[in-house]
Amino acid sequence: MATKFEIERFNGRNFSLWKLKIKAILRKDGCLAAISERPTDFTDNNKWNEMDGNAVADLHLALADEVLSSIEEKKTAKEIWDHLTKLYEAKSLHNKIFLKRKLYSLRMSESTSVTEHLNTLNTLFSQLTSLSYKIEPQERAELLLQSLLDSYDQLIINLTNNILTDHLVFDDVAAAVLEEENRRKNKEDKQGNLQQAEALTVMRGRSTERGQSSSHNHGRSKSRSKKNLKCYNCGKKGHLKKDCWSLPKNSNPQGNIANTSDDGDVLCCEASTTMEGRKRFADIWLIDSGATYHMTSRREWFHNYEPISGGSVYSCNDHALEIVGVGSIKLKMYDGTIKIVRDVRHVKGLKKNLLSYGLLDNSASKIETRKGIMKVFHGALVVMKGEKIAANLYMLKGETLQEAEASVASCSLDSAMLWHRKLGHMSEQGMKVLVEQKLLPGLTKKISYKEKKKMMAL
Repeated sequence: MATKFEIERFNGRNFSLWKLKIKAILRKDGCLAAISERPTDFTDNNKWNEMDGNAVADLHLALADEVLSSIEEKKTAKEIWDHLTKLYEAKSLHNKIFLKRKLYSLRMSESTSVTEHLNTLNTLFSQLTSLSYKIEPQERAELLLQSLLDSYDQLIINLTNNILTDHLVFDDVAAAVLEEENRRKNKEDKQGNLQQAEALTVMRGRSTERGQSSSHNHGRSKSRSKKNLKCYNCGKKGHLKKDCWSLPKNSNPQGNIANTSDDGDVLCCEASTTMEGRKRFADIWLIDSGATYHMTSRREWFHNYEPISGGSVYSCNDHALEIVGVGSIKLKMYDGTIKIVRDVRHVKGLKKNLLSYGLLDNSASKIETRKGIMKVFHGALVVMKGEKIAANLYMLKGETLQEAEASVASCSLDSAMLWHRKLGHMSEQGMKVLVEQKLLPGLTKKISYKEKKKMMAL
């Protein structure tokens, strides 16, 4: 009895991987030659027609309905194959540039396993190889190492400083990274088991003591056990997340679920929320590590707007969204300062307002993430803050100013007073030192008498 193999039906995504699988199926069924030109020395028409029919059947069964409908009129296996190749494996310069940019900017996330990360890398290698772009083994190993989390730095140092190795081998590096991940998991499991054993020991000891003073010891047991509990919302000990006092009232910890996909030019974040939550997301900015540009669909937010034609970004489902304009947007930060974000793309149909983490990183001195708060620094000053609202999803602490609001806000406080308050009512002399070091944008060395008087009053 012949063994049957099934592959996932091709739905328009990851053609290079599907092509590899379907070729294996066709080869197993003895009809791989049918997707190419018929050899001149193949004279048996009946045998060729049978081979072609088997290949057509295999291809039909390996295509999802939405793709199958596009090849209904194709009669031979070669016609179907050529049509799919033309649609999904266009060897254009645009595709090659897009995939190279995606490969060289790829970074492993905290929530991704090493196996998943390696699959993503290998898929990109395969897609670029199909576009006649060869990546050498040494470079593949280097790309893997540079895409790892910072916590793997010691492993990277150990691998690259190995004097016995003249060059890195991708398979060896991948095996070392997988082994390191397994070592960490085993360590976490041991710690978890140890904590459980300690907890059981404490509970058994207390249950023995209960016979002597039931009510008194019961109260002590409850209070002591809470000391070892850790809240996953604020990170403090002594309570659970459901009892955390820093959670908003009537909030649902499971209310927002962030789903991310990196199949397109933009890493699109979709939140499964209530209707109230969706309205809230329409007015806020999300700091997105996968966004190529700052972008929004809100035309009324723009200043110095310039319509443009051409260009698009891709959402999670590979749907192209048109870029129709570019301009500046004014944001009122958490501390009242006004920040102008330039080169923001106006993208029709975009459901979220996205700030590109990559562009912020390029312009900032550093970006720091700690205990659910993201801080963007310019010099020694925090110029922007984001608050973690779900896994790998940060919301800007601030609001968008439309043109009329921005005019009022910009006139409400002069720049010297704003810096004075922001720096914790710093003295005039201290501010002058920072101005000389060019750490206070918008201020000159001279501070007016009016500003001095205001600062003294404060």
